[in-house]
Amino acid sequence: MTPLPRHALVDPLFKLFFALTCTLCLAWVAGPAMASASEPLPPALVPEVLVSATRLSTDATRQMRQVVILDSAEIARRGASSIADLLATVTGVNAQTRGPFGTQVDLGMDGATYSQVVILVDGMRVNDPQTDHHTLNLPLTPADLARVEILHGAASSVHGVDAVGGVINLVPRAASGVRLDIATRRIDDIDGGDAGTGSDINLRIGTGNEQRGVTLSAGRLRSDGYRETTDADEDRLFLLGHSDLGGGRLSVQAGWQDKGFGARDFYAPFPSREWTTAHLAGARYERRVGTTMATSRVYVRRHTDRFVLIESDPSVYENNHTSWMGGGEAHVRRAMAGGQVAAGTEWTREQIDSSNLGEHTRDRWGGFAEYGTARSAWQLNAGLRADHHQGAGWEAAPTISIGRRLNDRSRAYATVARAYRAPSFTEFYYTDPNHVGNPDLAAERSWQYEIGASTRVAQTSLQGAVFLRQEQDLVDYVRATDTPPWVAQNLGEMQTLGVRVSGARQFGPVDTQIGYTFVDKEQTLASGLQSKYVFSHPRHQANVRLRHALPAQITADWSVQARERVAPLDDYARVDLLVRRPVEWGELRLRATNLFDDHYEEILGVPLPGRWFGAEASLNL
Repeated sequence: MTPLPRHALVDPLFKLFFALTCTLCLAWVAGPAMASASEPLPPALVPEVLVSATRLSTDATRQMRQVVILDSAEIARRGASSIADLLATVTGVNAQTRGPFGTQVDLGMDGATYSQVVILVDGMRVNDPQTDHHTLNLPLTPADLARVEILHGAASSVHGVDAVGGVINLVPRAASGVRLDIATRRIDDIDGGDAGTGSDINLRIGTGNEQRGVTLSAGRLRSDGYRETTDADEDRLFLLGHSDLGGGRLSVQAGWQDKGFGARDFYAPFPSREWTTAHLAGARYERRVGTTMATSRVYVRRHTDRFVLIESDPSVYENNHTSWMGGGEAHVRRAMAGGQVAAGTEWTREQIDSSNLGEHTRDRWGGFAEYGTARSAWQLNAGLRADHHQGAGWEAAPTISIGRRLNDRSRAYATVARAYRAPSFTEFYYTDPNHVGNPDLAAERSWQYEIGASTRVAQTSLQGAVFLRQEQDLVDYVRATDTPPWVAQNLGEMQTLGVRVSGARQFGPVDTQIGYTFVDKEQTLASGLQSKYVFSHPRHQANVRLRHALPAQITADWSVQARERVAPLDDYARVDLLVRRPVEWGELRLRATNLFDDHYEEILGVPLPGRWFGAEASLNL
């Protein structure tokens, strides 16, 4: 394949200038006509709500961590086709995809790898113990979500293992009535073949009230792909319910996703194919007893993965894996000592039965406690968690955060936190001609130091942070330059310095959101060695979103994503456009993704689609 041009320091500026010019011109033309005919667009402000950062209530922890909340309105506004596309619009989140529509995604944050981020579904851990390549195999679409909570930074004191770079909580929403979402797409073949087509349909049915209710979501996705062996076929089903019970509230969720997809060049330069199935189920019960709130939870996730290296001849090389992850937790929260206290315990079991990795089981159990208090303009939160991980032994994860309210619209905070990660079953045991696991790997351990601030002035909101992450025994695959195999190793000490800045402002009729992340990771590899994943993050990452009104109640949403990466990954900038119009029975949308037909890769050796178009409709039945 022809190398991609390294032009992302100039090309993104041109594309951003083009998008801004179109936006301002259209807004200027439409502005007078729309001023009296439509209501003003909502300001691009992200609400300050902290949930995933702590088990304490929001009031006790408001000042002390950077958490981004996307509510259902903001999720709809961003118009993403998949969970991965939605998260890619968040400052500091690096969604490295191997295909469109969430085919397979490595989700990193702030320079942390895809194995160093915890993913939750309404508080239920769903990280895959085989490999986090599969963690976002979930039976959910953006339209199924009430909100998304993105916590930046180390959080092992709350969530235990793997919470090194951050935590993302996907909260499903209870539907009311019947809604049908349909989409059709046309994608050009990047190798010059016939254009492919695709479709996606999702039906959501909900009934009930505040006391009890149930929601069922079912969907199907089909795609011909954008070059040979990149087609995709996915079915999904998700059930959500709640009921008042015994003086408390019971919430349940269960889901299933089954998909098969062309995995060309995913792991080696062959026309491969992969089939995965994910099942998940969980229940949570909350009840107030006097001044104490008690919460208990049980959960389970099962995942199967079949991979053939050459689709036309599976006998050449085939893997079959089945993994389980399940557990439970219980904790209580109450006012105490001038603040709030939360304490509890958690147990998790991970299992795998694999034709390659063998059969393995490991248990993890531990306890945790948090305390939060406020004194005038100051707030303090401290937490400690101790876990015993089979194979890694005991780990302690303390954290302390201090925040100060500077005025009614501004705040500042500082956080120090420890985190750890145990290697996956794949890193321990997987072996093929191109990859070799290492059963002697040590657990990763890290400290993160962060200071940040946020403010709102008139129609402008700004927030930013500077962080330093110091890691020991970071795990990655290493090889001599261009010489297989990749061998899993502990890399020793590593240091990451980063800056995260985001802002939003209403410029007349134009609603603007901008985010920027800089990550400088210390290179510690010896000369002549290559690392596979640790340095695949963007060094500079920018997201720009613009929204403006057009005549006839039409709204245009522009998105610009620009990345400057460490060689051999090339830089790129991508511009997307979504045009929508409300109608009596729902909404109509037209989509153009990768408007300038950029050639780019998120994973080395896996080119992504060029320009593609879509037509979509949401019907309230």
